[in-house]
Amino acid sequence: MTTESVRMWRAPGEERVLLMAGRTARYAMEPRGEYVFGLVDGQPMRSQRGRERRLVRPGQLVAWDPTCAHEGSAVDGRPWASRLVVIEIADLAALADDPESDPLADVEFPEPVLSDSALAAGFLRMHLALDSPSSRLEREERLAEWLRVLIERSSAVRPPRTVTSARDERGLTIAFDYLADQPERNVGLDELATAAGIGKFRLIRLFRERTGLPPHALQIAHRIRVARRLLETGETIAHAALATGFADQSHLHRHFQRSLGVTPATYQQRFNARRTSRRASGSGKVARGPDSGVAL
Repeated sequence: MTTESVRMWRAPGEERVLLMAGRTARYAMEPRGEYVFGLVDGQPMRSQRGRERRLVRPGQLVAWDPTCAHEGSAVDGRPWASRLVVIEIADLAALADDPESDPLADVEFPEPVLSDSALAAGFLRMHLALDSPSSRLEREERLAEWLRVLIERSSAVRPPRTVTSARDERGLTIAFDYLADQPERNVGLDELATAAGIGKFRLIRLFRERTGLPPHALQIAHRIRVARRLLETGETIAHAALATGFADQSHLHRHFQRSLGVTPATYQQRFNARRTSRRASGSGKVARGPDSGVAL
């Protein structure tokens, strides 16, 4: 890309993926063993790959395989915005493969411009997770699951689906306990699947079927539960965030408020106000305050 407004980075702990985001009016890329996936926004983009010419509209995805060089240019000189991921062939196989199915090979996208709102929304969630404080489990889960869905829907190669086996129940219980027993650990998706003895995509599916949540969401719920206990004992918010595996205090704040509807500071204040009120009542005094008696 040929503009200073484009950022490039690799997410912490996920060195297999190069990420880009920004605005540009022109780009040219000659992939050498790499896939390029992206979401166009704001303005349309004219693309060219070999003799193929396409107009990519805002909201559409692109999925360029390594078979040919490609380039893009602005329509009427108006720059477009985009988010991109670049993944090498071997890394795509590692991320989207599953030990319970045949290995992926020669993944190609005959139609590289995709109009799929659900797939686009999933790409945006995945890209934002790789661009903000998030757990290793969430990053790996969103990336692997999105790639798997993309290949299933759009590639000339379709991964075979597996049939539920008798060991699923035991494996799922092991995975539940694994996350509950050590919520502060930065567990990865492959690690969790290995512990459960289940392929990672089967594990994600089983989690959704049984709990309505993906694995990373259950991990966050356990972390919030432990953080609440720490705040109730008077620990600082910063210490509670560090002790429960959140990236920082703001990361805890975001998930805490989303989960309980209040900030960690408000939760701690209200918990302490109720405890103070009970002590005062026990000594024959009446304590009143703006937060007294407020139930969460």
